[in-house]
Amino acid sequence: MGAISWIHWLIIGIALFILGFPAARILKRAGFSPWWCLIAALPYVNIIGLWVFAFVKWPALERTKG
Repeated sequence: MGAISWIHWLIIGIALFILGFPAARILKRAGFSPWWCLIAALPYVNIIGLWVFAFVKWPALERTKG
C-alpha cells in the first residue's frame, strides 16, 4: 500500500511530458532556456513563474527590434 508502482511512475512521466513539452517550446521561442519548464511542474511556483514570464523583457523580442 505504501509503495509507488511502475504504473504510477509511468503516469507521472506522461503527465510531466504533456505539461513540459509545450512549455519548453514556448520558452525556447521566447528566447529563454527550455529548462525553465521545470517550474511548471511545481505547485504554486508555476503561478509565480507564469506572472514573471508575462512581465519580463523577452530576449527574442529584443533581437527582432535591433
